[in-house]
Amino acid sequence: MKETTKKIAQDSGTAARDERKKLTELRSIILNKGDSEHERILSEARAEAAKWTEEQTKHLEDMVSVIKADAMKRSSDMTSRQLIEAESMRDKNRLRLQNELVNKTLVLLQNALADFPKRPDYDAILTGMAAEVCEKLTKGQKVGIRLRAEDKSYGESIARALSLRFSDLDISFDPTPAHIMGGVFLYSEEEKWRIVADWKSKVEEMADGVAKAVLAEL
Repeated sequence: MKETTKKIAQDSGTAARDERKKLTELRSIILNKGDSEHERILSEARAEAAKWTEEQTKHLEDMVSVIKADAMKRSSDMTSRQLIEAESMRDKNRLRLQNELVNKTLVLLQNALADFPKRPDYDAILTGMAAEVCEKLTKGQKVGIRLRAEDKSYGESIARALSLRFSDLDISFDPTPAHIMGGVFLYSEEEKWRIVADWKSKVEEMADGVAKAVLAEL
């Protein structure tokens, strides 16, 4: 009787060990499958984010080109009469009018850019502007993003989109309002560097190109 009881106890112990072993193996299979699925989803999300950011940046560039061309045309029409009237003092007045023409074109361009908040895709435009800056940064940096007070509702979604696109950067949104004319304000840890990508800076970047294009039409 004792031998039978001992045999039953041994069999029960063996069965329990087998069950634990099976459970351990099953848990490993489930965890490995979960890790694989997580990496697949993350990889797809990063690819989609990269494609979206590239499309939005190209869209922004196209819009700026159209606005610039329209601003130059309108400015040229406004000042053509002035250029004709100044023919008798051509050399002196031509230079003055050229400068006025360029300045008016830049003002028109800046005003057109300042109307971007009225667009339904304004958040995508802000994301594209920030992405242009992030593309030039080195890996591993901590990057803070600030927006003007009126645009703070877009901050978190912009930071998430950029984090997916630039997974090698530590990007976060700082709700502190930036004193800028639209656009985005980016800064590094402890603000060792700061970059303003607003409408004013965009116009300044294009000033030389606008001047050449406008003068070529005279």
